[in-house]
Amino acid sequence: MEIHKKVLKNAIVVFVLIAALSTTSVLAEDKTFADVCSECHTGGFKGWVSGAPNVKEKDKWQKFIERDSITKMREIVLNGTDDHKRKGGCETCSNSDVVDAIDYMMSLVK
Repeated sequence: MEIHKKVLKNAIVVFVLIAALSTTSVLAEDKTFADVCSECHTGGFKGWVSGAPNVKEKDKWQKFIERDSITKMREIVLNGTDDHKRKGGCETCSNSDVVDAIDYMMSLVK
């Protein structure tokens, strides 16, 4: 029984390390995207409900890029609209943080 506990403990440690390492690359690229934008723009439930385009689906972004310039998208996110919360709902994000996150997302979808 003691061996099973050690194996389970080691498995949990490995799982936690893998989870931490797998998110590090996104965090290193853009913290605001990872903390705020990814909730809706990486294919999760909130994105599905809101209809937010997933950064993994470049073709779906093209209609947004064609309709609104990147400059216009920045304005939409910074100021908010009926379809998008102001700064993605992040009250502590600076304008620069938000613009950097948008630019990061655009680098993924172009």
